[in-house]
Amino acid sequence: MKIRDFEKNDRETVLEMVDTFYSSPGVLHRIPTQNFAGAFDEMCGGGSLRLRGLLIEHNGQPAGFCSLSFSYSTEAGGPVVLIEEVYIAPAFRGHGLGAGVFAFIKEEYRGKAARLRLEVAPENERAAALYRRLGFEPLPYNQMILEDF
Repeated sequence: MKIRDFEKNDRETVLEMVDTFYSSPGVLHRIPTQNFAGAFDEMCGGGSLRLRGLLIEHNGQPAGFCSLSFSYSTEAGGPVVLIEEVYIAPAFRGHGLGAGVFAFIKEEYRGKAARLRLEVAPENERAAALYRRLGFEPLPYNQMILEDF
């Protein structure tokens, strides 16, 4: 397995995987592909302090992607890495790539972030089981959003 930052020539491959991910039952709702396309462009612009995109490769083939965003939490007492999306294509599941991505993130941000955080749809039991095995714990919060304001 190889994990590397997105490169501009990954755009079509990544956007196809994003579309597949957001069409799956593992997410609560679709997002317009152009939303991620803008994020992809920022991730590849170099030096983004807000976003990072990772391509996951297995045997030289694109096998999935991960997107990260960054914030600061007074509660946690430091920077937070929000693991926005982790997607492994069906053909590559069961090879330990998901766990490998999290090992990469933990190593990459150990000593640099106070907390790793992620969201998981209640129906995505397989992902939630992986996250629990990796040490993530549910938070007793209800998240709320306001869009189109």
